[in-house]
Amino acid sequence: MGVTVGPVTVREWRPLPHRSRVPGPAAPEVWKVRLDRPQRAEWQDWLSAAERDRAGRFADAGECHRYVVAHAALRSVLGELCGVPPGAVRLTAEASGRPCLEPGGLRPDFNLSHSGDWALVAVAAPGTRVGVDVERVRADLDHLELARRMYQPEEAERVREIGLVEYFRLWTAKEAYVKATGAGLAGLRSCLVRDAGTGSGTVSSRSPREGWPVRWLDVAPGYAAALVTTASTPAPRTG
Repeated sequence: MGVTVGPVTVREWRPLPHRSRVPGPAAPEVWKVRLDRPQRAEWQDWLSAAERDRAGRFADAGECHRYVVAHAALRSVLGELCGVPPGAVRLTAEASGRPCLEPGGLRPDFNLSHSGDWALVAVAAPGTRVGVDVERVRADLDHLELARRMYQPEEAERVREIGLVEYFRLWTAKEAYVKATGAGLAGLRSCLVRDAGTGSGTVSSRSPREGWPVRWLDVAPGYAAALVTTASTPAPRTG
């Protein structure tokens, strides 16, 4: 059974002084983060030692910068929702490797995605799982061949009819679904996305009755993005 999701407002994250905002979200919330903004010195301090180490391993300075900004924004949002400073946010991982907040107190679910110059931070209330994906629409790939290999027949037909942008719309829905449910790589191939119009649809891996709601998000020109929410118990991992 899916989680009902109405229209989702995407707000731009602004690096304001920390403030607590408790209780957490009653419905999924999404912040978009411009990654080409100047970096602040304290953002490095907000990251964990593991995150700083990973940032330092990027060979490309631009990729390092975008990683730091995205993860600092995530900690800023979570800190505000949990009532702690960004540097005090403690993250761990589920058995599948999916990041989550450490046990104790309010534990909203969250997800982070970034591509090109934009990142998205999605947060949902405890008892709900959320997945989000943003992709820069790229023309340097054979989207028809990829759709033929990776998508369900009716999805591949939609890509042939509508074109490149539809390929990325479907891809973001599938990625958001996998990130919310933990369905694994096989979930990308087996799930089916149906568009209900008005920016919403469903995505499922077995039957329409088991579909989870998907909302496509307006982030910036040249980008596709989607949000998927599920109940607290994720779908079985399929790969």
